Amino acid sequence: MMNQARRVIVWRVTQDCNLDCQFCSYSQSLERIRQNADPAKVLRLGRILNEYSRQTGREVLVSWIGGEPLLWPSLLDVSSRFVHDFGLSVSATTNGVPLRSEKVIERIVDDFAEIVISIDGFGGENDRVRQKPGLFEELKRNVSALCELKEKRGSALIVKVNTILMRNNIDEFGTFCELMRDWGVNELTFNQLGGYDRPEFFPDNRLLVTQVARFIDALPGWKNDFSEAGLRIHGNDAYLKRFQYSCRDEKIPVEDCAPGAWFWFVNENGLISPCSYTSYEYAIDVDAISSPEELDAVEQSFRQMRRDKRSRFCADCHCTQLFDKFA
Repeated sequence: MMNQARRVIVWRVTQDCNLDCQFCSYSQSLERIRQNADPAKVLRLGRILNEYSRQTGREVLVSWIGGEPLLWPSLLDVSSRFVHDFGLSVSATTNGVPLRSEKVIERIVDDFAEIVISIDGFGGENDRVRQKPGLFEELKRNVSALCELKEKRGSALIVKVNTILMRNNIDEFGTFCELMRDWGVNELTFNQLGGYDRPEFFPDNRLLVTQVARFIDALPGWKNDFSEAGLRIHGNDAYLKRFQYSCRDEKIPVEDCAPGAWFWFVNENGLISPCSYTSYEYAIDVDAISSPEELDAVEQSFRQMRRDKRSRFCADCHCTQLFDKFA
């Protein structure tokens, strides 16, 4: 498991998006209810996290996701408050389109600890699954401009790319890493395509057993070679085991995930859960927390909820943070 010294809070602040990705449940063309976080609610918890961090000395990273989090109108101003007023670290995962704005990349370089750009393969493959011709070339311009500004200002910002590995892009992973290095990216993480969000897309695009085996064999060499070139590739043996089990349709149950001990997922309604899969089974409203002391009590509340009723997702856990995606 990961080092639990840092408390990580992944907060989905919007369900809005500006792309039409075939694998995502927030694609802009899908008819669905789309909600946004209440800025006042977010700031209220930020103040409590500030007190908690000062009292415990524990670093807190709040990572914004969506949808496309940079479409949430309050994101940059709330992030600034979290960093400069509350002493917290912030991150965001973006599809990279909003990075075309000079103002946006300036605020990110000045305020954020890290920015994660989602890019799923290179060239036509990325554009195909995200259904936006020319997107990859736009991302090249946007990410390069971000990295150049970061260097110019001497910022400690970590520029990270996350890629979803699918049948049509996994065999090009080494070439993809070369491109990310050349763009100035610092770190790279990867997911395997899952089937929960868009089950109609999954069967023809999921990873094959033979592809995963080749990837596992090649990964140590890539990690070593690109580390020397300044690009860190995350993911260890535990994470790769999850890939092997998934491609064979085998389950990995988790009896004790230390729910809420170091990781929270918060949705746009302000409900805290141990992970994104259990948002409505094990949920505590952020408004129920009124003091720093109550933050650590969340773990015991989640443990009791799991004893009372085991989520079906716990019988086959896909929470990437538990399998050391970021190791």
